[in-house]
Amino acid sequence: MSIALLIVLGIALVAAGVGVTFMIASAVPQSMLQRAQDHGRFAGLAADDQNGGSGKRVAAGQPNLGNRTINAI
Repeated sequence: MSIALLIVLGIALVAAGVGVTFMIASAVPQSMLQRAQDHGRFAGLAADDQNGGSGKRVAAGQPNLGNRTINAI
């Protein structure tokens, strides 16, 4: 195979991936998008949101132990 053919095939695969992604995104019903906005990952990120975001800050799993050194050989 020549380099030109490989480049064309690569571009075609990327274009096919873009097309499939667009079709999947277009097939999602509006009711599901509304539910995801109200209760999902992007809840509270609307442009008209006045409280500056959603929810409270989540603390990390470990308490703050100050500076720690990792001893490894």
